[in-house]
Amino acid sequence: MASAAPQAAVLWPFAEMALVLSLFFAVLAVKRGWGGEALIRRGASRVKEWALAAPATAALWVFLALHSITLGELTSDARTEVLRTHSTNLTQLAEHPVSALIGSALWIEIPDLPMVALLAVAVLAPTERWLGTFRTVVVFFLGHVLATLITAGVLTTLLRVETERYVDRGFGSVVDVGVSYGSLCVAGLLTYRVRSLPLRLLTMAALMAGVVASGAFFEDYTGFGHNTAVVLGFLFHPLARPAMARDAARKASSRPPEEYGNRPDEHAGSA
Repeated sequence: MASAAPQAAVLWPFAEMALVLSLFFAVLAVKRGWGGEALIRRGASRVKEWALAAPATAALWVFLALHSITLGELTSDARTEVLRTHSTNLTQLAEHPVSALIGSALWIEIPDLPMVALLAVAVLAPTERWLGTFRTVVVFFLGHVLATLITAGVLTTLLRVETERYVDRGFGSVVDVGVSYGSLCVAGLLTYRVRSLPLRLLTMAALMAGVVASGAFFEDYTGFGHNTAVVLGFLFHPLARPAMARDAARKASSRPPEEYGNRPDEHAGSA
């Protein structure tokens, strides 16, 4: 899940000003017919088409962007407190389980927006176009909730075995928010879109290896949660069967018909 970056508070006012100015000049270019008008219109049209094809993904990204902008306006202490309140740490899961499980997937910080945009374009939107909006939302939140609960269960067990080690690291009140669990679960399920079984298994192995390797950049519990989310995506295979069947039917219908010249002529030899 996402981790905070203190530098964002310093850089955000400049980024905010640059964004506002960019939007202002883009609107002005379209209104007055400047040189880049066609390019801006084309870009806006592509964004609109993408959002209409994957409405849940677009709505999630906008929601996360608004939350991250809100956090960017807060002081460092207030920002940490808001994130901790919406985290899936052991304290919040014990006191406010439902709000922690759902709310933790809807908060990120500004430095995490590019990664979320990449996940939206490369994972969530393609899956939504393939599975449909309903199934994609179900997989995302199931992956997020189950990976969180499994990780919390493992961490609770570790706390009982090695209390000193894990309490000293503050795992009970750590900030743990973001869309990584849900997105990685969706990514695991998306591998079933690869029709060839050997290539699909290779894709699964590559995804798993990449997630395991990325664990070096996260806390132990977050890395474990990422691995769990991917495995859950693999296990959600039944939810992908209708889309796989549809792909197979589409592939079969696109095959060229047999050429009649290869068939014996029924009238051959007739007088």
